[in-house]
Amino acid sequence: MCDPVRKDLYDVLGASPSDSLQQLRHRYKQLALKYHPDRLEGEHSSESRVKTFLEVDAAWKILSDQTTRRQYDMQRRDEYEYTYCCRCGGRFGVSKDEVEVETQRMLQIHNDEEMHKGQHSGVLVCCNTCSLTICVTWLLNQNMQMSK
Repeated sequence: MCDPVRKDLYDVLGASPSDSLQQLRHRYKQLALKYHPDRLEGEHSSESRVKTFLEVDAAWKILSDQTTRRQYDMQRRDEYEYTYCCRCGGRFGVSKDEVEVETQRMLQIHNDEEMHKGQHSGVLVCCNTCSLTICVTWLLNQNMQMSK
């Protein structure tokens, strides 16, 4: 469910939205030491390591400030069309784009005859604060086919 174009800042740091500032700082320091350009001694993939360092640094700059972190968290929540509260207080979220992409993929796999049999599609969704995962499913039908 990760957007390949726009990375989640918490994922960049290997962290969770529920992590404290101290936990985020710890992850940042670990990654900064690992990927900092000064620590690259003749490695072949130095360009990708520098890129990773820049992503980690940018994520830290946003998540380390209380105001920008709050704004980022609100923006993350707004991206989800369908949400469900988790028992831990976090939430599961599926964007409309994710539903459309998965629906199109399933419609390409199955022919029209199978659509009349009540074929389902779905995605696994992780809670944004704990390790619980749920499967969100929906019924495919011919009305869901989208024009390209």
